[in-house]
Amino acid sequence: MNYKAPRGTHDIFGINALGLNVLEQKARQIFIKHGFEEVRTPIFEDASLFTRSIGEATDIVEKEMYIFEDRKGRKLALRPEGTASLVRAYIEHRLDISFPSGKFFYSGEMFRYERPQAGRYRQFYQIGAEFYGSLSPSADAEIIMLVCDVLSSMGIEKVNVHVNSLGCQKCRPLFRETLVKYFTSIDDLCQDCLRRLQTNPLRLLDCKIDSDKFINVPKMNDFLCDDCKEHFNLVQNLIRSVNCTYIVDPKLVRGLDYYTRTVFEIRSNALGAQDALAAGGRYDNLVKELGGQDTPVVGFALGSERVLMAAQHSGFFSTLNKNEKVFIAIADQDLISEAFAFSIKLIRNGLKGNNDISVFGPVDNKSLTAQLRFADKIGASKTIIFAKAELGEGKVLVKNMIDKTQNAVFIGQL
Repeated sequence: MNYKAPRGTHDIFGINALGLNVLEQKARQIFIKHGFEEVRTPIFEDASLFTRSIGEATDIVEKEMYIFEDRKGRKLALRPEGTASLVRAYIEHRLDISFPSGKFFYSGEMFRYERPQAGRYRQFYQIGAEFYGSLSPSADAEIIMLVCDVLSSMGIEKVNVHVNSLGCQKCRPLFRETLVKYFTSIDDLCQDCLRRLQTNPLRLLDCKIDSDKFINVPKMNDFLCDDCKEHFNLVQNLIRSVNCTYIVDPKLVRGLDYYTRTVFEIRSNALGAQDALAAGGRYDNLVKELGGQDTPVVGFALGSERVLMAAQHSGFFSTLNKNEKVFIAIADQDLISEAFAFSIKLIRNGLKGNNDISVFGPVDNKSLTAQLRFADKIGASKTIIFAKAELGEGKVLVKNMIDKTQNAVFIGQL
């Protein structure tokens, strides 16, 4: 039987694995500069954590969660997103006391059962950051700039920053009521819209099927209370102050119920219809709803696969530094011990003037010709050959695999 990766999953190797590592490293460096601390959470949690935080009427909970029972009948779920787990950890371990700055970041695999598309998988990677304990619009602006800095570090400069405000518990109910009246007057809504009209009417604004029918749809900005309006205006002033261009998008909503006030999405010009790279916003009520103290939060998550696709379009992959490959060969089989000891020393200390190397070999029971063919196959730039005559003089043969020239070099010079 020929086994294949399950539908919606993918193996990451070669340049893509290198790109993912670079993305995670660059994001970590930027987060740390902003004072964020790393938190790693389990990939599965009590299923009710997600149904309660994300919202039972959301697509994620209704259609996309991987839920299973363990041997004691406890209902668990693979995490579909990172925020709920981080909030749970924040409450459980009183991170507000251990880390009073309230800045945290995470990375890792998430799981959603949805139709695979370009850059969208059922097991996928996310990187996110969250700022706890601040109601200030400056926290919103910092999170938005944090995303822009991570994308810029990957060579992604041409992006569109979309922002909106979803209001608060004081002003959103009237907007929701007005939306329901508006959408009820429209004929032939799709099945998703009819369902959402009863459970989550704000999500109709995000519909890709019926959006052309929504002419003169009510805008949340017209219903914002004074506090929410002032907050949103200050967020815009702050991101303008650092020359961040943006679009106020009244149709921008988030698919999770916990969002309040600021929401944003950053899209790439290079990816066509599936163009969202990162998204986030405020969720000021979530910590309290999950049993913690009344704590405001603003955060974001980016899709690593999508970001890597955009980075590839920008030519970033061509700039990735690959280690120089060096192969250790033996012309005489009984020199395997000397060659092996040298290879380990080379791995630990590098070549003189170059520590960015990958070392292959030595291998026994292969002719020197076969070893050199393998060195070519793996793309080695040079092969260091142990031969009895040269080794007796404290030398090895160094073969340039590009121009095929070869010289005897004292081992100490390497």
